[in-house]
Amino acid sequence: MSKQRKQDNESVYEMTQEEYDEGIAKGWDADDMLPVGMHKFRRSGWAAKLKNAKKVKVSIYLDSDVVQYFRGRADQANAAPYQTQINNELRKVMESGSVDTALVESVILNDKKFLKALKKKLETV
Repeated sequence: MSKQRKQDNESVYEMTQEEYDEGIAKGWDADDMLPVGMHKFRRSGWAAKLKNAKKVKVSIYLDSDVVQYFRGRADQANAAPYQTQINNELRKVMESGSVDTALVESVILNDKKFLKALKKKLETV
């Protein structure tokens, strides 16, 4: 298929009879190829948005119970979609540095015995 011209978001291709016949000879059928003639293609606006987006599409395997948990949360009224929730949780971990740090901090700040001992120690400094 020969490319004729390309403008901003538009490309024009020509499928010649010769190219079409070559495709048929290779075992392709009409559904696999464009018909003979000129064809205009226009790139949609969303393609440019994706190119400039800060998000990246990835494929990962997650445990099914993890996915079900977030889908269940997403089913609640006014909840964000489950993929957004997973992204937000990953961001929290990334920005806090460690889940363990947050957990230890939470435990320490709620331990009255530790806080009293810390206060006593600080009073002597």
